[in-house]
Amino acid sequence: MSSDQINRELEPSKRGFKYLHIVSMVFITILLISSVLSIKIITLGFLDAPAGIITFPITFISGDILAEVYGFKITRKVIWTGLFCQLLMSFMFLIGDALPHPDYWNLQSEFTAIVGFVPRIVAGSMMAYFVGEYVNAVIMSKMKIWDNGKRFWLRALSSSVAGQGLNSIIFTVVAFYGVYSINQLLIMVGSGVAIKLVYEALALPLTTYIMKWLKRNEGVDSYDFDVKYNIIGSNENE
Repeated sequence: MSSDQINRELEPSKRGFKYLHIVSMVFITILLISSVLSIKIITLGFLDAPAGIITFPITFISGDILAEVYGFKITRKVIWTGLFCQLLMSFMFLIGDALPHPDYWNLQSEFTAIVGFVPRIVAGSMMAYFVGEYVNAVIMSKMKIWDNGKRFWLRALSSSVAGQGLNSIIFTVVAFYGVYSINQLLIMVGSGVAIKLVYEALALPLTTYIMKWLKRNEGVDSYDFDVKYNIIGSNENE
């Protein structure tokens, strides 16, 4: 199957995508929510993990849909936008925490306990998110070409094994090293990977339905022929 026989990835400005902004907003909103939720450690049965585990896998599901429908270059732009939004959120939390407050407001210590820890959480989240989502998008893109667009379920799960695994390791080490014991960190990493993969596997029927619906209604099915998988993406004509 040649590249001339398949719809190539088109820029939104040229293609006029109707739903790209919705998928992108869901992606970024869940990313920001997860950064704050991850301050808390929760117990699910015998597994311990950051509370962000209940929302963060949605970013990988959204990332799978973005890469599958709209292609790698557009997905990369959304990943960079998410990174900027995380930085902005962290910066605003720092400013809000540092600003003076009236004497009658007695929740400063509680506020600091939450948002004061968020910058470290966001630092770990940003590093983990960027590496994980980038690897996820590259694998999705390459496997689609290798498999001629067949078996979406296989590339969705395969890309998540690598992306989610790297995400859990990087986030847990950066965000919680020195806060919890090594044994606790290992449990959190293992729990995080297991829960995320089960989460994505259970959501796969819905993910597949949304992906097919978007392809049909957007009129596009992107294959990333001749795309250079650099992180910056400075060459728009790649």
